[in-house]
Amino acid sequence: MARLLTRPGETTPGDLAAARRAGPSVTQSIDAGTGARRGDLPAATGGKASRAARRAARRWALLVAAGWLVQVGVRLWFSRAQTVPLANPDESAYLIAARVLAGGPATDFSYSTLYQGGYPLLITPVYWFTSNAVAVYHAVLVINAAAGAALMPLAYVAGRRIGLVRPAAYTVAAVTALLPAAVFYTEYAMTDAIYPVLVLAFLLTVHSWLTARTSRGQHAAAAGSALLAGYAYAVHSRGTVIVVSYAVVGVLVAWRRLAPRRTAATAALVLVASVGAGWLLNRYLSSAMYPEGTRNLSAQMASTLHSVHGAINVFEMAAGQMWRLVLDSWGLAGIGLFAALFVIARRRFRADLRIMAALSVAITAITAVTAPAALPADQSQTWASGRYLDGMIATFFLAGAVVLRRARPRFILICAACTAGLTVLAALIVSVYAGSSLPAGTFPAGFNFGEPAVLTQNWTSASVLLATAVALGLLAVWVLLALAARRWNAVVLGVRVSRALRVLGVAGLAAVSLVAVTQMTSHVSQGATPAQAQSTAGFVTATGLKPGDQIAVAFTAGINLPPTDVPYFLWAPQAFEVSRTELEFFNPAQAPPAGTTVVETGWPAGQPASAGWPDHPAGWQIVASNQAAGWVAWRLTPGR
Repeated sequence: MARLLTRPGETTPGDLAAARRAGPSVTQSIDAGTGARRGDLPAATGGKASRAARRAARRWALLVAAGWLVQVGVRLWFSRAQTVPLANPDESAYLIAARVLAGGPATDFSYSTLYQGGYPLLITPVYWFTSNAVAVYHAVLVINAAAGAALMPLAYVAGRRIGLVRPAAYTVAAVTALLPAAVFYTEYAMTDAIYPVLVLAFLLTVHSWLTARTSRGQHAAAAGSALLAGYAYAVHSRGTVIVVSYAVVGVLVAWRRLAPRRTAATAALVLVASVGAGWLLNRYLSSAMYPEGTRNLSAQMASTLHSVHGAINVFEMAAGQMWRLVLDSWGLAGIGLFAALFVIARRRFRADLRIMAALSVAITAITAVTAPAALPADQSQTWASGRYLDGMIATFFLAGAVVLRRARPRFILICAACTAGLTVLAALIVSVYAGSSLPAGTFPAGFNFGEPAVLTQNWTSASVLLATAVALGLLAVWVLLALAARRWNAVVLGVRVSRALRVLGVAGLAAVSLVAVTQMTSHVSQGATPAQAQSTAGFVTATGLKPGDQIAVAFTAGINLPPTDVPYFLWAPQAFEVSRTELEFFNPAQAPPAGTTVVETGWPAGQPASAGWPDHPAGWQIVASNQAAGWVAWRLTPGR
């Protein structure tokens, strides 16, 4: 894309550098605008150029591997203090699903969202080696770090494909991989930890399918892209959008013969097989963990979108998602999005570029509408959550960075102006339906609105308009640095000004992202860990749980919880912590299930701990309690 946005006849830096390495005759030819074929070179010069190219490729492969290791280290550093699941029931459900796939006990999550099996399948091998909850959780975060850091080499490949020379592609990839959308969620055992990597890998394999030069390469890319689409379907409901969009692309490829039709058949077969396998996997987990059924997301979505009021909701949802797309990327994803729209609109671009731009925009638009539509109607603030487009935030950030590096100044200014206008409009819409400020003081609020809290430096109530103004101010800084780097090419004190300005821009982007992740980790992850640990690992220790104990929890699904019940965000991580047996649930107005040795009840506010189970049978005594968290543990006296 970026190469086609340069001036007609303009040589890319990568072409010029390669030519200079190959020999002066090639440089002269390119400078003259005529180019040169390898066959025109003397044999000796061609051989030297080939060896030099191989050495350069190996050197850069090692550098990319080193960059991946650094990114792994960054993620491990930020997650080092976490010992228990915090985002519940999501984390606990995924961890328990992995335990079920490894042959361990399940837990009844009936009536809640189906937490699909694609991500648990990735972390299941951890249970082959240990069932200790702390060890399992740390191992899962290591897997998250390794998988999430893969965004860096993938972004490097993407940068090279759209015209960046190796040093520029490397720095852009490194900065892309530091975005909070790519780092923060690796601190949690959730699909969001791997989703940005999955989306970019899918887009790259689709592009390979359209551009591979050999039949074997086309078949491999077609199969790989279909497999990744099927895996995305197994990972999260957002994957359904990828599958549908991919199917449309496949039909277009076969119809327009953009690739051999045999490869389209290969893609179709692999897609059907992978989606079918994902469906069977999810069905198995549903029967094991949701015996009374799951929450119907499709019904909720249909209910949201069924009327004129629903159509207004759709517009509001999309506005909230687009607002976060710009904010969470410090403005650059907006430039990338408008550049993609420009590519779609102009017929002079190659078919593969137009298809990739259309595919990216379609996935973004459909996800922006459908993902929040599945939320309950009373969660309108969460329509402005940044989680649902995390994969596209990273993708369009990369595209935006390439535009700043390579596109014409006029085009950059047009994209920036469009981004600013759209973002201000979206911010006004968010202010109407979600309020002029977003909460950030509790764990769920900080988890959903961390980037706005960072932009406003307010971890109590983040102003929508202030967050918007700061994000657009950052965008203005990146644009001004990019334009100044093009204009000022002088050398001052032995340093080229243009290069110094580009380094300043890259360093600024990296610094903003690292500061954001540091603050989000401190306020959200580390801030919530002590209390959660006291209610999970602390619960196990305080009750003296041992092999053979059977636990029953006061919980009634499907109704408003009475104060004597234990809420899901307490019992879900406890179910993960207790790996030897399955939790059972009971009504505290009745006797616990036969064989129960430990009971957990709620602690009604303003009452003594015993009020959590006022009608407890004889022989049950309180052995532990936590008034702040609101739980009470009871144990049956031996011999009763």
